[in-house]
Amino acid sequence: MLRTLRADGARRARNAVARSDRDKADAPALPPAPSAEARFERLYREEVPRLQRRLRARLRSAEDARDVVQDAFARLLGARTLPREPAAFLNRIVRNLVIDRARRMAARGPEVPLDQKDQPRVEPTQSDAIELEQTRALYRASVDALPRRTREVFLLHRLEGLAYKEIATRLGISIRTVEWHVAEAIVRIGRDLRA
Repeated sequence: MLRTLRADGARRARNAVARSDRDKADAPALPPAPSAEARFERLYREEVPRLQRRLRARLRSAEDARDVVQDAFARLLGARTLPREPAAFLNRIVRNLVIDRARRMAARGPEVPLDQKDQPRVEPTQSDAIELEQTRALYRASVDALPRRTREVFLLHRLEGLAYKEIATRLGISIRTVEWHVAEAIVRIGRDLRA
C-alpha cells in the first residue's frame, strides 16, 4: 500500500510538471526585458525635467539645478547595477547631493561678488600689507623646515599641480605615501602659522 501511494504521488507530480510545461508553451511570449542602458535612458528622459524644476525652486538657480541633476545621474550611472527602483534611488542621491551642497555652502560662508561696482571697496592698509608679507615669510620658512621628502611631495603637488598618482610614479612611492606626505605638510604648516 505504501508503494502504491508513492507511485501515485510520483505520477501526479510528473503530470503536474507536464501540464506546467504545456501551459508555458501555450502562453504568449513576454517581450524581452529592456536593457539597463535603455532603462537608464528612459529614466533620464522622464526624471530630468521634474528634478530640474524641483531643484530650480529649491536652489534658486537653474545652473545649480542642472549641476546637481547631472551629478546625480553620474552617480547613478556609476552604480554597479541599476536598482529595482531607480527613480527612488535617484531621488535619494539628489537629496544627499543637496544636503552636501548646503553643508559646503554653510562651511564656506556667504559669497560676495567681486565685480559689483556699487559695492564699496576697501583698500588694503599698510598694516595689511605688512601682515601679508609676514605671513608669506612664515609660510616659506615653514615649508623650508619640512623634512626633505615631505617638502618635495608637497611642492610637486601644490606648485607644479601634479596629481598624487603622478607624484607617486615620479618618486617611486605609493599613492598612500604621497597622501601622507601632503597631509603631514599641511598639518605642520598650519601649526607653524597658528603659533
